[in-house]
Amino acid sequence: MNIRDIKTERCILRRTAWEDRNNIFKILNNPKAIENLNMNLHLTLEDTDRLLDDYFMGIENETKCPYTIVDSKTGAFIGIFLLKLDLYNEDAFEFTVYLDEVFWGKGIYTEILPYMVTVAFDDIKTKNFRGYVMEKNVASRKVLEKSDFILEKVFNVPGIQDKIYSFLITEEDYRKNIGVKYE
Repeated sequence: MNIRDIKTERCILRRTAWEDRNNIFKILNNPKAIENLNMNLHLTLEDTDRLLDDYFMGIENETKCPYTIVDSKTGAFIGIFLLKLDLYNEDAFEFTVYLDEVFWGKGIYTEILPYMVTVAFDDIKTKNFRGYVMEKNVASRKVLEKSDFILEKVFNVPGIQDKIYSFLITEEDYRKNIGVKYE
């Protein structure tokens, strides 16, 4: 899968690399970050190594497209934006975003999401793009609503206490309101 660098107003999104390992671990070792993700807390760097192995295998299989988000001025690691084949709907890709806590509430997610929508439809060529959000994650739900995603359904998943909100943008809706273009 072709993962090219993308520049936004404040960020650079680039292919995730092994050098990101410690920064990813820092985020996924934070219980406050994990509570909004359908992931287990990373207790060791080996947990992060397994995740990176999965990301890199997904690139080869064209089922995953992991981007590292860095500050364009300082180079500081901000987080990860992962596009991946939707396990429940193979006509779609879904995404996961996790940011270092120091960048929460600064509009990073809102800034980069339109670029990732463009990647999903123009580079990956998916027909549908979904974001799944836990009910308690009101901030992420608002970002999706502001970004033209439609609430598709609300459902329960065994083992997760919160309801899950499924937000969708279709290729047809994307083409009507062409997103952000990048070089």
